[in-house]
This record gives sequence, structure tokens and C-alpha cells, in this order.
Amino acid sequence: MTADRTPPRRRRYLAAAGTAGLLLGTAACSSSGEPAGGGTLSYAHVRSTAEGLAKSGSCPFGLDLAAALKDAGIDRPATPGAADRPAVDTDLGNGVPAQPWPSGVTPPPSMASMPATPPTAWVTCTYTVGSTPVRVDLLAVPENGVAVALMLPHIQRFGNVGVDQLRQFSVDQPGPGETRLTPGAGLAAVARVAAKGKGDITLTLSQDTDDAQRLPDLAGEPLRRATERLAAQLHP
Repeated sequence: MTADRTPPRRRRYLAAAGTAGLLLGTAACSSSGEPAGGGTLSYAHVRSTAEGLAKSGSCPFGLDLAAALKDAGIDRPATPGAADRPAVDTDLGNGVPAQPWPSGVTPPPSMASMPATPPTAWVTCTYTVGSTPVRVDLLAVPENGVAVALMLPHIQRFGNVGVDQLRQFSVDQPGPGETRLTPGAGLAAVARVAAKGKGDITLTLSQDTDDAQRLPDLAGEPLRRATERLAAQLHP
């Protein structure tokens, strides 16, 4: 992914990093309201599956965007892959220790550094809907209550939300079993999936395109319904 280094975008990215750090710090101090478990997927299973995935393979865990769109009342076919993107991609992180805040971010006095981030397992499935690339992103972490925080820069970019809207979403984020649209035009939707055992999992659906190619019927409430259907498909 090529970084956009224009000053306004740079400031927005740093603000997103700061918001993620603040939320991670809050989650590390409190586990109130977190589910005890009982989901179908665990962090360990998502990671082990991601380690063995091929870029040309099918989307794992039973995810089928075409079926989800149909169930949500969206009459559009979806085919795996896109012209310049693989059907399946993965990103496995080993965690990052606490580190200084990025320049341009003003941290609270009580947090001298950005909190450590846990290991992650990220699976991206890309589909072509019409002529538009659409992403399904599944992120699993072995810590409770931090997956949405780690997704904030992604949510900001693909949801096309401002810094204040991003902070709003970080506070009013979906609980386990809930699916919510990003603020504004609802260009991305985030489902929080109850994890089996300790951990946190999110599923995000968004269009990977600019406004000129954006599908109007895959935003707002139709997008939320499709994301909800996708989350319901998940199984080991």
C-alpha cells in the first residue's frame, strides 16, 4: 500500500494512531464488559489458519460475500479477487512493545508512551462486485477489547471518516455480537465477533475504491446488513 504523505493526510494518520493508542491503554486497564467466551473462533485458530492460506485460495472460515449480499437483499454478484489484488491475503504481527508517541500526537500526561500492542492475525479477502473491489477484513488478537482500536487507521481510511468521527466510533464501538456502521455516510461496517476463550475478533466490510467507483447500494444500512450476514457465516 503506498502511503499518502501529504500534510493533511499525515496529520489524520497520526491522530488515528494516537486514538488507537489511547483506546489500547484503556483496554489494558479494564476488562469490564468483555465476554467470557463461547464464540466459534479463537485467536489461535485464526492465526494457525492464516499461516497456511494461499493467496489464490478461497476465503476461510465459511465466508462467502456473494451469499451475504444476497441475504442482505443486494442483487449483485461477487467474484473472488480483483485485477491487482489477490483473493486472500494475510498479515501476521508478533506484537510491538511500548514506544514513544509519534510526532504530532499530544498524549495524556499519564501515558508517557504508546501502549504495547499484542500479536495479531489479519486475513483480507478481496472480491470484485460489479467492477469495484470490496474487502472483507478479519482481525483476531489474543487480548480482550483491543481489536477495534487496532482497526482504527483502517476504519478511518476505508470509512472515509474524520478524526472527531473516529474518536466517536472508538467510544461507541460495537459490542460482541453487534455490527455498526462507521460515522458519516456509512462506508464501512464493523462486526465484533465473540471470541472462543480469551481474545477479540472484528470483521470489517468496505469498498476498496475512490468515490467515483463506489457502489451506492453497498453503503449505509445495506452494508451493515451484509456485514452482519458475513459475521453469522463464521465457523472453524
